[in-house]
Amino acid sequence: MTKKSINLHKNNLDKKKGYDFPGQHENEKIALVTRKHLIVLLPYFLYIALMCLLPIIFYIFIVPYVLPAFMDDPHDRLFILLSAIYYGFVWIVIFTVWADYYLDIWIITNERIIDVEQIGFFNRVVSELDLKRIQDITSSVHGMLPTMFGFGNIHIQTAAEEGKFDLKSVPHPVTIRRRITKLYKAAREKDRFIFKGDE
Repeated sequence: MTKKSINLHKNNLDKKKGYDFPGQHENEKIALVTRKHLIVLLPYFLYIALMCLLPIIFYIFIVPYVLPAFMDDPHDRLFILLSAIYYGFVWIVIFTVWADYYLDIWIITNERIIDVEQIGFFNRVVSELDLKRIQDITSSVHGMLPTMFGFGNIHIQTAAEEGKFDLKSVPHPVTIRRRITKLYKAAREKDRFIFKGDE
């Protein structure tokens, strides 16, 4: 039976069955696929909204007094052309912000946590953490917006030199922390069972 490719369009907490991803180990099952909470895009949305309003504000409040020639034909066409180029740049900014948000993803399996971070268009960093290396895991929700919209950070302490593995601005941090803790205990129990079986 062929497996489906992993569905990156949903950001939920139910178990995925029959899905896979590149580099998946044999008998490794996906428990959770998530990305940052959608609210992290709010500052970018406000910034882009302001960028969209700038040419209109410039045309209404500045052009008539500073560059009145641009109000009449044929100079008004030059203003329209410059505005079109400017809005093309705004679309590139929108696409960049969305791609950065959408391609940043965490995949949590019964064996490890995989952090895929997209940096720009041509740079992707993939980090992974074996669940059995976890020493401590905490979740934190600080501030009014995170409390209202239910997102926060998860800090995972490991025995490795880098020390911490962070999942920032994730939805339902307490639920995800509990899920990771449950998977960690299951992985440790499985190792203990295998070790006893070898004796």
